[in-house]
Amino acid sequence: MLQRSLVYEEWGDHEAVLLRPVQEPAWRELCVPRSVVLSAGSSPLKLELGGVLPEVEVRFETYGRLSAAGDNAVLVFHALTGSAHLAGQYDQATLERLELLERAFGVQGWWDAQVGPGRPLDPERYYIISANLLGSCYGTTGPTSRNPLNQQAYGPDFPELTMRDLARVQARLLDHLGVNRVRVLGSSMGGMVALEFAIMFPERTQRALVVAAPARQGPWARGFARAGREAILNDPAYAGGRYIGQPPGLAAAREIAMLSYRSPQSFSRRWREEPASGESYLAYQGRKFRGRFDAQAYLVLTRAMDRHDVGRDRSSIPEVLAGLRADVDFVGIDSDLLYPASEVREAAGLVGGDYAELKSPHGHDAFLIEHAQVAALLWRFLGR
Repeated sequence: MLQRSLVYEEWGDHEAVLLRPVQEPAWRELCVPRSVVLSAGSSPLKLELGGVLPEVEVRFETYGRLSAAGDNAVLVFHALTGSAHLAGQYDQATLERLELLERAFGVQGWWDAQVGPGRPLDPERYYIISANLLGSCYGTTGPTSRNPLNQQAYGPDFPELTMRDLARVQARLLDHLGVNRVRVLGSSMGGMVALEFAIMFPERTQRALVVAAPARQGPWARGFARAGREAILNDPAYAGGRYIGQPPGLAAAREIAMLSYRSPQSFSRRWREEPASGESYLAYQGRKFRGRFDAQAYLVLTRAMDRHDVGRDRSSIPEVLAGLRADVDFVGIDSDLLYPASEVREAAGLVGGDYAELKSPHGHDAFLIEHAQVAALLWRFLGR
């Protein structure tokens, strides 16, 4: 049964929106979050930095069906604070089955504008997979999860991660789903995972698209990440990671991050005549984030991003990228303060892959805002 839904536009956090009414087909009714335990018992997950997770559970969603030839899978990696909920809207019954932070994330998929019949990620054409990344707080094993060895939340005892750990878990999910080869794509932190996936699993990567992510976390991005972590760690309410209720420092960390996700032009366009409203916007985003994310997960994942360096313990970055066997394309954003377009363009040149650039005043978050430009890039990536 087709339902008609009017999707709204909001210039705000990470709401994915459309500008016109769309037909909501029956496939959305099947877009429900699922979980699978991929490592347990005698096969714990051994992490790159020496930690061990005795059990790894992954929350994921799929859209469409895997073809008989198994050649139509697309694996989408979310950004730092994203979730498995890529598209569709949760009904009340689904929301009630989710954990508190997942419910707080909201009913709307974070990239809903790009998924659906007639859109680039078409579930009538592709088998689209979106999973919450390791270390997050939206259903996949992370600091808020219970350690099966003592039934206590990991909290600050959760081991340190790398982008390679995140990619390895995603490969295990593909094993579970019976997917051998896949197109992978991701933006920001998700772009880092996509690049590592292509390096680690070239035989499984049909093609990769890296959006707004470099080959190595640079000093500028590390500076923003450190400032955010300091806001959390120096908050007395953090209590060494044994907090009850999210510490206010998490809201401050989000405000700092939002300044790197947007741009001066973006703020000026909206609040030139009311500069104080820009401050109110940041305060709103901080409060909202404190209600939907976990401080320890934020620490773990931002540290993992700081370790992102495709040349680490391999060889030089140019050698690694030049040796890529999978086809990898890159997309930069002309106003991106966090990962300047020059960094992304440089990686594309080393790989020898295609490079495109989003034109936007909105900075790093343009991949969540400039729907028409992103759609055109995705159509090209998918060969349509």
